[in-house]
Amino acid sequence: MANELRLQQVVDLMQEPALVWKPIQREDPSDVVDYRVEMCNRSAGDFLGVDDAAGLTVGQLLPEDTAVLLRRLLTQASRSDEPVELVAAAPDPLTDLARTPSVSVRITHVDDFVLCTWLPGWLTGAGAGEQWATAGDGFSTADRLEFADAVDAVADAGVGVFSLNLMSGRLMLSSGLHRIFGEGSDPQTGLESAISGVTQWQALLRRGEPMDVEVRLAPEHGGHRVRVVGRVACAADGLPAVVRGCCQVLES
Repeated sequence: MANELRLQQVVDLMQEPALVWKPIQREDPSDVVDYRVEMCNRSAGDFLGVDDAAGLTVGQLLPEDTAVLLRRLLTQASRSDEPVELVAAAPDPLTDLARTPSVSVRITHVDDFVLCTWLPGWLTGAGAGEQWATAGDGFSTADRLEFADAVDAVADAGVGVFSLNLMSGRLMLSSGLHRIFGEGSDPQTGLESAISGVTQWQALLRRGEPMDVEVRLAPEHGGHRVRVVGRVACAADGLPAVVRGCCQVLES
């Protein structure tokens, strides 16, 4: 009971939407037939449009195709010591969790429960959740994937882009950034060391202020003079959730 109370306190304090699921089992504990919501924080209730989800099964809370997929992921996580993490884009049913064109989901086995948290992606303000296949500027998911390919195609032009999820710590880098920091080096370490002490970087993380700075990379990371631009996308609660930016070589 004490562990359950602590888990409830943690879930209530989470900024991201969070649901704690309890397996519904037959006589054989390994025979899980469904999952029931044991805990639901306010953020999850807002996204799903319910005041109190406690006691609802997966199928009662979510559309059928979303429920089938989430039930399978919950089972996968409950049988593993490792969390299940994935990013889904419309028309994937998992985007129903966030009602946005994409969603980042993390599912973790915690004692007798399964914790599911998620973050909406490509946030574009009010009404974004109604545009299932497109972002607010009208581009489809396929268009955005094509843009990603285009960015990688010009990796030799001294320009690279990055995306940092502030909740999970996951950093995505384009091929151009790998080129900037040099083959065989660690571009994540190079980027972090170059901007970690920059005042504008701290202002970006804490207050969401745009960043546009010039830094000199360490010799082991190429030694270039680089312009780094960063912008923040906020979560539903208005707090910074994702940092997206680019690096451009000004002087080799």
